[in-house]
Amino acid sequence: MTTLQITGVRTEPGPNTRHDHISYVRIDTATTLRPRQAVVDNIRNPFGDRYYTQVKGRRANVVVVSCLVCSSRDYLRTDADSTTENNLLSLPRV
Repeated sequence: MTTLQITGVRTEPGPNTRHDHISYVRIDTATTLRPRQAVVDNIRNPFGDRYYTQVKGRRANVVVVSCLVCSSRDYLRTDADSTTENNLLSLPRV
């Protein structure tokens, strides 16, 4: 198991197109992107990789949840904390 920092995201419209879902993430400074489903599979696997974001020294773990707006069950988000700066959708788009 490795702990990896997500530094950017690519989004696509959600199933009902009213909001965006993350489709790919950039790990550290890599130029290749990792698909959402690979991240989901790792997080759900007890021996899989773990992911986090970090902005201005504030770290947040990435988790898989069901989307509250649509029927998607593989929605990536960060654990809630006192800032939105380290949220996945606040990261640079890639």
